[in-house]
Order: sequence, then structure tokens, then C-alpha cells
Amino acid sequence: MMTRGLMLGAALTLAACATGGRNLDDPAVQKLFNMSTPQYYASLTLANRIAQNCARYTYDAALDSALNEARNEVGRGSLAANSQRAGIELETDVSQRSFQVKHGVDITSDDLCAAGDAEVLEGSGISALLIPA
Repeated sequence: MMTRGLMLGAALTLAACATGGRNLDDPAVQKLFNMSTPQYYASLTLANRIAQNCARYTYDAALDSALNEARNEVGRGSLAANSQRAGIELETDVSQRSFQVKHGVDITSDDLCAAGDAEVLEGSGISALLIPA
């Protein structure tokens, strides 16, 4: 058990280096780390969509990769996702609909800058993956 904790600590330290020193104690990053696998992948999808539809943000692929490695260490990363595809698809659909209602946007066609700004101000898990351009 102690070894697993040390490995997780090492993975999070490496993740900090890989993301340009982003503090993994940041509450938004911790929200992502602690999410269930379906919630986590739904958040990744929404953050990616914001970055695609707003020139003010880019998607933090380095943080995504580092978090995935750390989450794999505790059984909630991409390795666990393979067996949870149906749950991930359902959660992504629900999260997208909720996001659209919350921000009054259509994620397939609207500029999502205001929604991204609101997520950053809120300090949501989604905001951890948004890098201001």
C-alpha cells in the first residue's frame, strides 16, 4: 500500500513537470483526478470542445496525459475506460446537455469563450485543461 502511494506521488510530481509546472494540488486538477471514469472522460470532451471553439483557450494535452497516467495507477484511467464505454458515452451526453443549459450555448456551433471563461472563474475540473492563449 505504501508503494502505491509513493508511485502515485511520483506520478503526480512527473505530471507537474510535464505540464510546465502546473500545481497538481490545484483544486481544479484535484477535481479531475478524483472524478469517476465516466465523469472524467466527459470533462475531457467538454474541455476539448471549448478549446476547439474558442481561440482564447488551448487544450492542455500534457496535463491530460499526466493525469491519465496517475489515474491508471489507481485504476481510473484509460485502462479502466475500456470496460466502461457505455457509461462514458452516457455521462458525456448528460454532461454536454447540462453544460449547454448551464451556459446557454450549443456546443456544436457556438463560440464557447464565455462558457470557458465561466468554467475558469468557477475553478471547475474542465477549467484545469484550458490554457489561456
